[in-house]
Amino acid sequence: MPSKTLFLTLMLVISCVCPSFSQTYDEWVNRSFDYLEEDSIAQAADCLKRAMRLEPGNARNGLLFNNLGTLQRRLGQLNEAEVSYSCAIAMLPDMDNVRQNRAELYSEMERYQDAIEDYTFLLNQHPQHEDWLYQRALCRLLATDTIGAREDLEAIDKFKPLSAKSRIGMAVVYKARGEYSMAEELYNALIEANPNSWSLLRDRAEVYLLSKRYGAALTDINEAIQRNPQDPMCYILRAEIRFAKGDKEYARRDINIALEKGISKQVVSNLVEKYR
Repeated sequence: MPSKTLFLTLMLVISCVCPSFSQTYDEWVNRSFDYLEEDSIAQAADCLKRAMRLEPGNARNGLLFNNLGTLQRRLGQLNEAEVSYSCAIAMLPDMDNVRQNRAELYSEMERYQDAIEDYTFLLNQHPQHEDWLYQRALCRLLATDTIGAREDLEAIDKFKPLSAKSRIGMAVVYKARGEYSMAEELYNALIEANPNSWSLLRDRAEVYLLSKRYGAALTDINEAIQRNPQDPMCYILRAEIRFAKGDKEYARRDINIALEKGISKQVVSNLVEKYR
């Protein structure tokens, strides 16, 4: 949908759903901040819509669309958030953080190619932006483009040797390509440099699992859980290790803990189906 048409469409929707009140544009914007302080996200979003309805030509609406998109993401309204971010980009094409927000949204929606296109646009302007290169590498990896992912990570190394993000990303690439010894070597170095990191232990445990080194995997994941008992993915990984070892009863206990800590039922269903 062309950006102008997209903008007009959303403004029409806002006009239909938001009745008029006597508050001014600035008052509606300020009220949205008040609702945010109360963590009333839906009401804050509604205030932004009302402000834009009052003054559809206000130059500040680009920022309001960006903020609205972020609120809609928090509400789980991802399609609506995409429209809002796209309107913000149409009004503020040179504001990097707006396009970054949409790229992150696309990644969240598993629309990796769209995310890659937004990150590529940003990187054309800032070719040595470490975080955008890293995020594009992850999107390329998730889109099964391991060659492109590796190119992005190697690009980071050219201007920032021994970057932690680059090394973590390369470990993920090696893992995806089945080069487990190379991934393990990188995780060993990362853990030595970051001995208190529970997430690196969790990631190395997955490498051990894929290598069928179940004892080493269980040692790492137990240590990761001890350091951060709130991460549901740790329990899912430990359940997978235990399923692989044949300890189904303990695996089911870990699944129940992961559910209590907020893991999605779909993740659990996929795991159970794998070891059925």
